[in-house]
Amino acid sequence: MISEVDMDDNFLGLRARDEFYSGKHIHRASQLILLDPENRILLQKRSPGKFWFPNRYTYSVSGTVADESYEACIAREMLEEIGISVPFRRLFKIPCIRENKGAYHTIFSGRCSEEAASLIRHDLEEATSIEWVELEELHRAVKAEPGNYTPALREGIIKIFKEGCEKYLF
Repeated sequence: MISEVDMDDNFLGLRARDEFYSGKHIHRASQLILLDPENRILLQKRSPGKFWFPNRYTYSVSGTVADESYEACIAREMLEEIGISVPFRRLFKIPCIRENKGAYHTIFSGRCSEEAASLIRHDLEEATSIEWVELEELHRAVKAEPGNYTPALREGIIKIFKEGCEKYLF
């Protein structure tokens, strides 16, 4: 079951995941910007079987919020999707109500050590691949080929570079 919210992100109740596919309901999602010691960001390429934005690149961890907080969701999804857990902090919320089929995305930032990075294993049902990318390179790619990236990733990266990386990333 996934949390349904109103246009102001107030909790309304729980619904089955497939009820959100109609685009008539708004849900919550949590995403993680995971950085390595070299300030590269880990991206995942969503699997072709995903309903929302298959075969597009997105944050290293991306999950829908069940009956839990945004923070609990990202902690759970980290372990499920990449097999590690790192300290994280909340950065900002992106309301993607139209293009993103109705979701509020809360973006978190975390950093892993070289050792933790070597332990990362992605869930093949979630992503076909993962890769570390330089932040500047990602920013250029998002602007040059926006269709390769999820709307939440595009908006988040553009916001970070517009307002200054040092403000958001630790």
